Amino acid sequence: MRVKLIKIGNSTGIRLPKAIIKECGFSGEAEMTVQDGGVLLTPTGAGRVLWRDLFQSDVQQNPVREKGEWEW
Repeated sequence: MRVKLIKIGNSTGIRLPKAIIKECGFSGEAEMTVQDGGVLLTPTGAGRVLWRDLFQSDVQQNPVREKGEWEW
């Protein structure tokens, strides 16, 4: 797919079609790297992860033990 370079202030940019953004899973930010003489854009992920969500998933995998059940 060909896209035109556009002037954005003192920089140059491109517009990505909505279908491409949706298919690649872009939202908010993307990681850009130069690779083999071209530009590679990859999604940065789901965004910020809250410690509460990380803790909850850890508790589900490793339930909190009752007093006296600890193995040292």
